[in-house]
Amino acid sequence: MKLERRQLIKAASGLVLASGIPLFAQALAAAPAVPSDEQALRAQLTRMYAEQGILPIPIHRGGGMHQPENTIEAFEYSWARNMVPEADIRTSKDGVIVVIHDDTVTRTAPGAPEEIRHKPVHELTLAELKTVDVGAFRGYPGQRIPTLDEVFAVMAKDPRKFLHLDYKSIDLDVLSAMVKRHGVGKQVIFTTNRYDLIQQWRRRVPDSQTMIWMGGTQTEIEAILNTLRTTDFKDVYIVHMHYRPVPGTEAFNMSDRFMLDVQAELSAKGIILQVQPWNIEDPLIYERLFSIGIRNVGTDFPDMLRLIRPSFFP
Repeated sequence: MKLERRQLIKAASGLVLASGIPLFAQALAAAPAVPSDEQALRAQLTRMYAEQGILPIPIHRGGGMHQPENTIEAFEYSWARNMVPEADIRTSKDGVIVVIHDDTVTRTAPGAPEEIRHKPVHELTLAELKTVDVGAFRGYPGQRIPTLDEVFAVMAKDPRKFLHLDYKSIDLDVLSAMVKRHGVGKQVIFTTNRYDLIQQWRRRVPDSQTMIWMGGTQTEIEAILNTLRTTDFKDVYIVHMHYRPVPGTEAFNMSDRFMLDVQAELSAKGIILQVQPWNIEDPLIYERLFSIGIRNVGTDFPDMLRLIRPSFFP
């Protein structure tokens, strides 16, 4: 039954592809020339994925829904699957960059003492944060909040270990110095929804990749893309768009044609487009995206993705 549904999806998507080809050609023809140095660096950085056998697929919060989030164990889980985990980074009270998504440990460590559980991360010392077990509530007791130094020490031993650094609250000078000290500039992808931070980051670490993420309606996403077009996407290496159902309808926030036209435009510049089905586990949604021609996705469900992706990309 699943194979029959997949065939129906592929057959239907062929019509979408056929109708979109003229627009792709227009987008490619209209795309402004990319400076040769920028184009060369994009090619060099993205080529590393193929050379290292890595899929440029970001795994949300480190291990998706399969592992306690933002732990070294979660990162190892994603690295073992040749994918790229995401690390959310904040700063402790004593100035240490730690890996945690929320501003408190309330959600990820519900068993933490009351005086720690609801206090903001920036008001907790590293020693206090290290007492928190962030794996127990997911069935993996003993996992701790790592420092970014600890994560980089693991990455420095293996050039195949790439990592998205999702900016939350950190000093860029401190972060860039740490990246350079560990020699992982080409392995980190600075990730944010703020273009100004991406530009600042690239001045500090010119050999690092960057990713700008965007959500909202298609109109809102198009407005962000138009801002990036004014600089010809300078300093951007990955564009990441959230794909969400529109509440109360069967539609999604972006049309097939829109996504495919953006992918064609970015591909001409050596930029990777990633489409992330937001909080969606249904494999048919991923199969449909691949069927219409989307080449890269993000996910919270890497194991599911590993099962279906080879059918489209042998």
